[in-house]
Order: sequence, then C-alpha cells, then structure tokens
Amino acid sequence: MKKWGGQISLTSDEEEAIVSTILYAADWGYPFESVDVRLLVKSYLDRQGKKIKKFNKNLPGHEWYNLFIKRHSSLLKPRLAENIKRSRAAVSRTVINAYFDNLAVTLENIPPQNIVNYDETNFIDDPGRTKVLIRKNAKHADSIMDSSKSATSVMFCVDASGGMLPPYVVYKSLQMWEPWTLGGPDGCRYNRSPSGWFDQSIFEDWFQTIIIPHFRRLEGTKVVIGDNLASHISVNIVKLCKQQNIKFVFLPANSTHLTQPLDVSCFRPMKIAWRKVLKEHKLKKRGPLTKDIFPKILKSTIERLNISQKDNIKSGFEATGIYPLDRQKVLNKLPDNESPASIVVPQAMHDMLKESRFGSNDGVTKKGRRKKYNVEPGRSVTEANMTRDGDNEQIMETDQNDETEDNQINTIKKTEENKTDEDDDYLLNQLNDFIENNFETDDIVFEKEYNSADETVLRVVELAQQNQYAINFETHDFVLVKFETLKGNFEEFVGQISEIDGEEITCKFLRKSKSMSGYYVFPFIIDEATVTRNQIIRRLKLISEKRGNYQFE
Repeated sequence: MKKWGGQISLTSDEEEAIVSTILYAADWGYPFESVDVRLLVKSYLDRQGKKIKKFNKNLPGHEWYNLFIKRHSSLLKPRLAENIKRSRAAVSRTVINAYFDNLAVTLENIPPQNIVNYDETNFIDDPGRTKVLIRKNAKHADSIMDSSKSATSVMFCVDASGGMLPPYVVYKSLQMWEPWTLGGPDGCRYNRSPSGWFDQSIFEDWFQTIIIPHFRRLEGTKVVIGDNLASHISVNIVKLCKQQNIKFVFLPANSTHLTQPLDVSCFRPMKIAWRKVLKEHKLKKRGPLTKDIFPKILKSTIERLNISQKDNIKSGFEATGIYPLDRQKVLNKLPDNESPASIVVPQAMHDMLKESRFGSNDGVTKKGRRKKYNVEPGRSVTEANMTRDGDNEQIMETDQNDETEDNQINTIKKTEENKTDEDDDYLLNQLNDFIENNFETDDIVFEKEYNSADETVLRVVELAQQNQYAINFETHDFVLVKFETLKGNFEEFVGQISEIDGEEITCKFLRKSKSMSGYYVFPFIIDEATVTRNQIIRRLKLISEKRGNYQFE
C-alpha cells in the first residue's frame, strides 16, 4: 500500500542512496549545496535513462529539494559552512593517534587543575550585523553605529577543572598609558607592541607573570598545552619549565580547530558576549572603541560569561580528548582513510575525496622553512631537549645534547679552517647553512662569549647579528622586497607579510607618505602580491608609527 497524498518521484532506496552519498561527501569536508544535490539527482536519472515529467529536463526544483530535506530531517540539516584551509583538512588520523600516544604518557597522574591550555585571540571594534525590519522595497538596511577595523590581542589561559587565569592584553602602540589599564578584569596585565601581536619577549613576560605565579600555588607536576608558534617557545621558557616542574606540550600543527579547548568551545561564546556588550556601549556613546574603554568592555564580557564559563571550559577539554583522555573525541571528527567503499559510494569517489583532502601523498605535506620547533606533538619539553638538526629546530628526547653549543662553534671553526680571507661576502656565503638554521640572537651572543679569541668567528657573529632580520620571517613583519622590471633592472618596495606558506609569502605593500617625509603608508586600495623568499632582501625594523604612517630604521 502506498502512502496517502502526493507520491515521491524517486524510490525509497534511491533517496537513501542519495542521502548516503551526501553524508559521505560531508564527512570528507566537501558538503553539497542545494544545486549540487539537484544536479546529483539529474545525473543519476540521466544515467539510468529515466525521465520524470515533473522535473524540468530531469532537474529537480527547489520545492522538491525542500521536501527531500524535510523527509530526511533526522539525518540532514542545512548549516552555514565554515571554510578551513587545506593544511588543516590534511590533519590525518595517524597524526592524531601519535599525538595522543605521547599525551597519554605526559598526562599520567596529572590532576585537572594542573593542566592548562593557552591561546590568544582578537577583539574587534565591530558589533557585527543583526537582522532588522525595514521597508519591503528597500535594497539596503543601514544601522547607524560607529565601528572600526582596529583589534586588540588578548591571551587567555584555562585549566581542565574549569578555571580561568587572568587575561593578558596587548595594545598596538609604542607607548603605554595609565588609563589603558584601569577598570579591567581582576589580575589582568597589559602590554604593547608595534604590531599589536604577541612576540617572544611579550610571551615570556606573560609566562613569568601569569603562569608561574599560578603554578607556584599548586603541587605536583604541571602541564602547559598550546600551539608551537615560534614566538611561544624559547630557551628561557624551557628553563623556567624545568625549574618549576612544568611540562610544555605542543599540539599537532594545523590542528587547533580539533585539539585546542579554547578554540573548540570557549572563544565563540566569548565573541558573542563581546559583540553584545560592545553594541550596548556604542548605543550609549559615539565614536570608535578607545583603549581606555577596552578594559571595562572586556571585564563586562567576562562577567556575562560567568554563569556558563566553567561548563564551557570543561566541555572544551572533554571535546578535545585531553581530560578525561579520550582520543576518539577527535578521531570521530575525521574521515576514516581506510573506510571501505560500498555499492552506494564507489571506490572511485572514495579515492577522489581522499586525494582532495589529504593529497596524493596520504597526508604527508611538504613543509617550507619556518622558524619553528618541530617537537613531537603531545611530548613535553625540557632544557636538555633543544638541539639543532639540519634546517629546522628539533626538540628530541635524548641525553646526548649537552654539547650542542660546542658542536655549533666547531661548525664555524671547521668551515673557516685553512681560510684567512675575512671578506664579508665570503664569510656569509661559507656559513650560509649555519646562518639560515633559524638561530636566535641569544644563541649568537652565547657563541661570542666562548670565541672571544677568534677574530674570524667574531666577525661572522657580528655580520649575523646585523643580518638576523633577513633570516627569519613571521606574519605582520615589515620587509623590503625586490621586483624585476621589464628592462631587467630591480626595484625595491616596502611590504608587510600577511601570510606565509612555505616558500611563498603574501605581502601587502606600502607607498611613500605624501604628508610625512620619510614615512610609508598603506594605499587606499590594497596592493597585495605573493613573492618568494628569494625576493625578500631583509626584514625592516619599525621605529615610529604616527596615525597610520610608518618609519623604518
């Protein structure tokens, strides 16, 4: 007996096969839009040689699509898709399993209050868009409210028991004023930098003033979990961890959307509360958000979250499988590389989706040269673990690294053996491998102390110090870039790095300021281009910023 009312155009088995195909593609990160579903049905009907009169050339209409979603509402639901980079999508189950293997050893017998996760986020001076009522024939809905593109960085840190440490605010400025620090959250600390982002010195200050005092009140081993950004780790940080019995654990690269508690469950409700508080403020006061008002707005945002904040934090640690330890919480969010094909989902489609997501090398992506410590995810770091290996910083579990600095000095001496020529270009070319191995200024000074008698080494160290800005690049750095003209000549331009992808670097370029001599300014129309590392001459040091005009050393 058929059901009463209008009959479905496809059979139940056919619709179930279509649903399975849609779900399979969504699991691999390639969800269908409404037009994709309609074209899928048309392709199926054409291949089967079927013709359905109610469909226009076998293409279902929007009404059929809406009824199809309604019939299968228990399995399908329309949602807004969030775009993620291919590097994030390439995180495989093998990487996650290796991370949890190490994490299980690191977190053994560690209480939840001793496990913390840190991350920084931006608070933008924009309350966002909301739905409003306007005239039916109006094309645009305008809401009068002052806003700007300015953003302020804030570092948050939470523990697995649901507690939150005092935040740490970084303003974009060269100076610091007292009104910028008044009326904020209890225990909050404030700093500034030319870019408004966390650099290594600011991160060290945060670690010493927020993390260390908090951990001193706790007993036993403590664990700090975060990403392995270059500015988030240094020799000084590792020494402090050793002194305070702290294990520093890195998350797998490009996996914070899966493994970082703050990203998974805390920042989204915090940004929602921020926009609501900011909108209430702007309805009372005109003008953009100023730095003296920011602490008060931040405090109101955190207070508004107090009711649900503890539960959100606990949910974040649980959803990322950190506490309680459960790797399946993360693995369930990833497609199974080895899932067998079926009659509904053919092997060809399985292989196509797998290659599209992970690449032809099964998730092994080639990494460009970056200033990063390639520590194995989930493994803690100690002072004796930091050595150099090849072109990248390696952190390894071995007790044979005590002579690392001596080996680096021997590298210099062996390179210059039997050579007395102290020409600057020659020395830099001979020691190119050593110079480009991402060493820090502190390391150079350390070597200089042990080689004071060797004039050749001293000269190389001096040159390396002068050229250190041309070695390591990070996002938001200002650089000098060269371009070849049609006549074969080279012209130099000032740019700011907006994205780094291996050897390819995207820069936004500046122009000479017409109002201030010796300064540069971003043009009204963004001038952006992708260059190679070979085109970058050096990194520029910012010495002054006035109303969007930049001056470099």
